[in-house]
Parts: sequence; structure tokens; C-alpha cells
Amino acid sequence: MKQSDWNDRDIEKLVKKLPKIKDERKPESIYASISQQGEKQRLLKGKKIIPGLVAVAAILIFTLLSPALLQQSPLEESRSDQGASMMDESKDLQADKAVADKENRLSLYESMVEDAEVYTFGLISPEGVPVPVSVTKHLSDEDEWLDGYTELAKLIPEEQLSMEEFVPLEGTVSKGYGDDINFTLNGDEAYTGNSAMEYAFYYSLFYSFQGRGFDQLHLKDKDGNYPQFSGYGVLKKIDLPKNAKQAFFVYSPNGLDHFLVPDNLEYEDLDSAVTAMNEADSEFYESAIPEGLNVRVVEKGTYPTISFMNEVHLENMDETEALELIESLLLTARSFGYKQVMFENISEEEWDGFAFDAPIETPIAPNRITLQE
Repeated sequence: MKQSDWNDRDIEKLVKKLPKIKDERKPESIYASISQQGEKQRLLKGKKIIPGLVAVAAILIFTLLSPALLQQSPLEESRSDQGASMMDESKDLQADKAVADKENRLSLYESMVEDAEVYTFGLISPEGVPVPVSVTKHLSDEDEWLDGYTELAKLIPEEQLSMEEFVPLEGTVSKGYGDDINFTLNGDEAYTGNSAMEYAFYYSLFYSFQGRGFDQLHLKDKDGNYPQFSGYGVLKKIDLPKNAKQAFFVYSPNGLDHFLVPDNLEYEDLDSAVTAMNEADSEFYESAIPEGLNVRVVEKGTYPTISFMNEVHLENMDETEALELIESLLLTARSFGYKQVMFENISEEEWDGFAFDAPIETPIAPNRITLQE
């Protein structure tokens, strides 16, 4: 992001983090220094109405001109055809704009994927916060999903994303029995010894394979033994539920780059998760819901309705903050298995490619990034 794109919140968060010294310590040392923070702290942080007089005048003019229109000359017919052509071109431009708007999305949507495969990687920030990022890849007929995972893990630009060097993890993935997957560690020393490192390792794997059609991830070392962790004990497997039932928040590792991240807590229902989104009080996470904006959720039928108690004017908001508001709610709904969400009390019927007069598609993965070929 260019400096000209900074908003007040970015500057405020950046100032709060000063002074910040860059050192060359290994990630292990950094994680060890923050291990006292606890293993699982809660990281919460108009339509334009035509005036009546103009409408009446338009009707009168049309009435007066109707006979002439019925006797249209060939030249006038040609002009009419040109007008129709211009209308078609306008529709095409609107369609192109909708595609361009969708390219601005923070998350990855089914309609953006086409026939590509989706991959999510759990990166780790210098503060030890797990951050999921998502990419797509077209596979050849001979390639399997796991082949793409192994290849892409080497290409994630962690430094450019203000993240630590953490992926690819030190181990290999392979297909397990049924819908299970195996991860064989080269050695568990790199990920054991303190709770912060173990937490990062656990959720790096969880983000990478949860929601991708796997049921469980089984862990062993290269000698066939189960790894021993100080916080988890003997960790044989990681459950990968289809729906994680989490709430999403805004996280910035440097006061400038923003990511939408889950708090890694499981909620009973969508309403309780959205309520939690309003209560972020962590030094790391920030609520995507503006202060004073109350949100209510009704879960009925095939999709829930998210209602704002105060009318929301997205055009009056910073574009990134408006996107974070909408997409954090959509990602939270998706984590409960909802593929669509209906919004109520948004002033705009259409905004940035979203049409709020109908159910909105929920994202399939957070924090979309594009890899350099």
C-alpha cells in the first residue's frame, strides 16, 4: 500500500507500535520471548428520485412527440439503433465494472475460482499470531491437490506480507485413510518447547487443511512416533471440522497491512459469534464493526439475515474499512456453513460489486493473495 493510501486508523495503529526495532533473531527466539502471553489468549481484538415536476414534464413532452415518433425517418431509425447499441455497450461496461469490483475483494469467492483449486496457508506474524492467506492454482490432469499444496508452500511471499519465515513446515504431507491426511515431521524440536511455538504450529496446519474436505490430520515423526508437546501433550491428530464456527476480526502485523483472521474460539451459533465481533479488546485484534453500530442476526431458512440497527452508508466509509465490515461478517457466516447471507439496513442497493437487494455469496477462504509466476 502506498503512503497516500493510509487512513487515520492505519496511522494511529502504526504510531502505537513505534518504536519497533528489527532484529535478526531466529523465529524460535522470537516465539520463546512471547510464550508467557499464554497458550490460547483470546485474540479479539439513493436511489436518485426524479422530482415530480420533471416526471410530469417528461410525460407531456412524450405525448406531444408521439405522432412524430410513429413516423420515424430512416435516419431517425439509424439513430435509434445507435442508441440501442450504446445501451448495450453501457451494460457491458457495467458488467466489466462488476468483475473489476470483485477483484478488489479481500477474500476468495466461489465465483472467482472457476475450475481452479483453492489453498489456504497458515502464516505466522512476528507477534506469533496465525494468519490464513489463500491462493488458487490450476492443476494438470496428473496433479493431485496435495501436489499443489507442496509446490505453493514454497512460493508464499512471507516477508512481503510482513510475516515470519514459517512455511513450508518441516515435514511432508500425504494422503491418509479415507478422508484423513497425514503430516510426518522431520523432527519435532522446531515446534516444541514453548506454548507459543506449538500454538503457531497447530493453527498453521489447521488453517491449511480445515474446510478442504479432510476429517482429521494425523501427526507422527519420521520414526513413526507421536510428537510430544509441552502444551498439548502427545498430539496424535488435529480434528478438521467442516465448519469451524469462528468469529473474524481485523489484524495488522505492522499497522499498515490488514488481514481478516479468526479468533480460534468455537461459538454456539452465528448470533453469538457476531456479538463477540463487537467486543474485541485484544492488543492484537480489532473489531471490523464500527463502534456504536449494533448488529442483529436471525438464523432462519437456508441463509441468515444480518441486520444493522443503524442504517449503514458504505459510501461514507473508508473503502477498506467498509470491505472489512462486510467480509468479516460473511466469513463468520461461512464458518457456520452458510453459503449466502442477507443484509438489512444498508443504504446502498449496490456497492463495490455487492448487490444488497438479494442474498450475498459468502467467501470460501480469507485473505486472497496473488503469487508471482
